[in-house]
Amino acid sequence: MKHERNEERVKYVREAILCVSIGTVVGLVVYQIFLYFNIAIVGWNLGLIFAPLAAGYVETILANRILGENIGAISAFILFIYTTFYSFILKNPTLGFNIITIASIFVILQAAFPTLINYIIFTLGLGTLLYIIGMFRKVTGFIYHKIKGFIYKHILKKPIVDNTRIEEKHEFDEAKSNKILNNMDFYFITSTDIPNYVAINIGQFHSTVIVEKAEVPKPPNPQKYEKDTLYNLKTGKDKCLIKLVQNIKSAGGNGVVDLDIQYSLIGLGGDHYQVTAFGMGILIEE
Repeated sequence: MKHERNEERVKYVREAILCVSIGTVVGLVVYQIFLYFNIAIVGWNLGLIFAPLAAGYVETILANRILGENIGAISAFILFIYTTFYSFILKNPTLGFNIITIASIFVILQAAFPTLINYIIFTLGLGTLLYIIGMFRKVTGFIYHKIKGFIYKHILKKPIVDNTRIEEKHEFDEAKSNKILNNMDFYFITSTDIPNYVAINIGQFHSTVIVEKAEVPKPPNPQKYEKDTLYNLKTGKDKCLIKLVQNIKSAGGNGVVDLDIQYSLIGLGGDHYQVTAFGMGILIEE
């Protein structure tokens, strides 16, 4: 038994090295093509972007087909090191630190470390931006109400009549939600052990949706706030599932197993929710 496990481990490593090697070779070929034809912007060769992307893409496709899983786009990291050394140190050490080089480094890092960079963009960057926008809206709203109150009190000499009405959100339609998801020609299952069918693993998938946090009613109304929050989260959940289904379908799958949905607050002030769906995409065949 131990000998069989060692053989399986050696086979896995050998196949993983093969995937990384082919991805690296493809990335090097792409980079040389961009260098040969001098495809560049302001002295910055676009192969810095497309070579790691090509390497990681080819490796991921091969790894999903041969190993049944993603091994982390190692070839993209190798191309990142090689292209950075070749272009910024060996061939053009005086390129300079400008907006083009900043953008190139960022895009290369995105290709080499997609999970980390996506976390920085969506969780920290987008969250910070949404927080700033929310604070700006609160400040401008506060100034507006103060000016309006001063005008009514000292100039018009009459009380403020608020004719605006907060529109009530409709109740979340569970039946409609289920109908939409059930009519997508897609399988949501909990096990790949399906009688008379074969489930082929096509890899791990995820989708993310940013949901605006419900506004606190004025005067405070806890029941309405809770109702609006649930409505926003359920709506975001459906959008997230639809995106996940579309991602899996575009990869040739027609089902998902081990589905996991996570909710988290993002932004410095927690002004928005992030809904993320994870699952193993599968192709179900008779």
